[in-house]
Amino acid sequence: MCELFGLSANKRVNILFSWKGFSQRGKKQPHGWGVAFYPDKSAIIFKEPIGTLSSPLANFLRDYQQIESKIFISHLRYASVGEHKHQNTHPFSRKLGEREWIFAHNGTILDIDQKFTLEHFKPLGKTDSEYAFCLILERIQNLTGEKRIRNAIEKIANEIAREGGFNFLLSNGKKLFAYYSGFNSLYYLQRIPPYHTKRILLKDEDISISLGEMKEQTEKAILVATQPLTDETWIDFEPNKLYEFSEGTMINKK
Repeated sequence: MCELFGLSANKRVNILFSWKGFSQRGKKQPHGWGVAFYPDKSAIIFKEPIGTLSSPLANFLRDYQQIESKIFISHLRYASVGEHKHQNTHPFSRKLGEREWIFAHNGTILDIDQKFTLEHFKPLGKTDSEYAFCLILERIQNLTGEKRIRNAIEKIANEIAREGGFNFLLSNGKKLFAYYSGFNSLYYLQRIPPYHTKRILLKDEDISISLGEMKEQTEKAILVATQPLTDETWIDFEPNKLYEFSEGTMINKK
C-alpha cells in the first residue's frame, strides 16, 4: 500500500518533523520514495526507486533545514503497476501553462489505458498513476478560471475513481488539491494559531515537539496523510470529493 503526504502553508516552511516520521513508513513501502516542493513556479523533486530506509539521500533530507516551501507533496511506493524504476516513481511532474504541476497517487486503476484515451500528454513510465495524471492535465489544459479548472479536475477524478482506487495529491505551486476515492484512507489536519507549549508526538518515531516553540504565531498549515502522522486530531476525508487548499487554509469542501 502506497502512502501520501502533503502540506499547504501560508509561509515557507520545512517538513523536517513530519518527514522524520513519514519516511519511517518506507519499511512497508520499499519500491520508491519522492518529495516535491516549489522554490518558485518550478518544482524540485527528489525521488528514487528504492525504500527510504535504504536511501542515504532520504536520510539526509531528515535533517536538511534549507528546504522550504509553501507546498510539499511526498509519496512512498509499494508497486502494483510498473517496474521499480525512476520513471515510475512518484511524484510526477509536467509543465502546463506558466507553471509546473506535480502529482502523486495511492491506489490501482487496472487497464486505465484501455478505458481512457490520451492525445497530448503521454506518460514517460508505465504506471496507471502517471497515466491518470496525464488525463487530468488533458482535461484542464485549455481551461481558464480557477473554478472551471477545479470542477474539471473533480469531474475526471470521479470518472477515474469508478475504475479503481484513486486517492491523489496534485499541485500547481499555488494550490494543493487532494482527492479521496473511498479506497484505503486519507486524513487532514489543520494547524492554526495560537500555538501552545503542549507537545505533540510522532506516531512512527519517539520524537515530540512543542508547536509553540517552533512555529510563528502567524503561521497556518494543512497537512494531508494516508495515515495520521501525529497524536493530534486528524479528520477523515469524505469520499469522491476534491479538496482544495491554499496558504494553509481549506478553500472549499462540497
